[in-house]
Amino acid sequence: MQPSKTIAIVDPVSTGAHLAPEFARRGWSAVAVLSGDKIPDAYVKGFRRGDFTDVLTHTGDPAATVDRLKAVDPRFVLAGAEHGVELADQLAEQLGLPGNGTRLSRCRRDKFAMVERIREAGLPAAASIISEDVAEIIAWAEDGERWPVVVKPVASAGSDGVAFCTTPAQVRAAFAAIHGTVDQLGGFNDRVMAQERLIGQQYFVNSVSREGRHYIAEIWKDVRVPVGDSQVYDREELLPGDGDPQRSLVGYVEQVLDALGIVHGPAHTEIMLTARGPVLIESGARLQGAVTPAPHAAATGTSQVALTVDCCTEPEAFDELPGTTYQLHKRLRVVSLIAPHDGTVAEGPALTELGALPTLSASVRSLAAGTPVRRTVDLFSSPDHLYLLDADPAAVERDYARIRALERGGLYAPAAAQEAVTG
Repeated sequence: MQPSKTIAIVDPVSTGAHLAPEFARRGWSAVAVLSGDKIPDAYVKGFRRGDFTDVLTHTGDPAATVDRLKAVDPRFVLAGAEHGVELADQLAEQLGLPGNGTRLSRCRRDKFAMVERIREAGLPAAASIISEDVAEIIAWAEDGERWPVVVKPVASAGSDGVAFCTTPAQVRAAFAAIHGTVDQLGGFNDRVMAQERLIGQQYFVNSVSREGRHYIAEIWKDVRVPVGDSQVYDREELLPGDGDPQRSLVGYVEQVLDALGIVHGPAHTEIMLTARGPVLIESGARLQGAVTPAPHAAATGTSQVALTVDCCTEPEAFDELPGTTYQLHKRLRVVSLIAPHDGTVAEGPALTELGALPTLSASVRSLAAGTPVRRTVDLFSSPDHLYLLDADPAAVERDYARIRALERGGLYAPAAAQEAVTG
């Protein structure tokens, strides 16, 4: 009998929504597994039910979900988004399929456990604490002379709730904003994490692994800017696969993947290059979030989505990639829009010019006049992410500068102005 060509994807939203169509192009069918009865609000619009032959909802009993999956006989189980990572580990292990196992699952979701695991492996790691008590966090910062510190949720994503603090009062405010709330992924923040603030240039590395061998698909320079007590996404620049500091980043990231037990599938790893070398910020055993794969493929010839599918459907071809370096055919920059206030996207020449920029290759949300916007404080509150793609770096730089000028010059209408028009 012909083996099943079915993939199970846990929480196929964000970039994970692109997996099922890519598998379909290879002749595979896909089953969606929802890790709960409600997709987090930040991701619900990205779920494409029509891409799946069946949709299963996990009710809390992995054995019951495994029994339902056995009926469709998947060859692999993949996490489509961060909140599906642990369940994907459980299901793959119980089905006897390739995966990362459950022994280190917690270290791949809980940021404190992750840092401690990295430290145990002998790799540079940020000083960290996790607590239910804000006084304990403040004492840790004071007694260890660790100011400034970063306060954040333990298991969220997209800079959700991240605050940079230089005083006890700021720590108390950041703690109060996080503790006892539900994060952007639907998790409850019963504890809060604090870390030393790493100083240096931030990067992230996207990889795909098979049987413990890692292929580095993309290396990005990640530039963020301060907004109040937060650092918001500004732009991400895809770097050539070779050179400096890429080599040192790759060596460190591969050790991080090994330490976290990431042996199969995609990973997204954020690093700060400090005076003492690369230091982990965090790593997710899943695709980079909020990505449109086509511009990535135009820049390098493939994408993390396509490579993840290759890993499952064409293992022999994929096995030739680890140890090689990707080639950069075009310059790619992802620009996160930054709204200075609540309001809407304004109708007018700024929006028209934005959509006609010469290097604009794609956008995530396709802004339209009247689209509500929130003051940008993290990835989730950015109005859109624009992909600038061109063989000429100067052309990309010109359009980036123009985007920021348009944001200052009429792209957003304040909420009060909108109310005056419609009132």
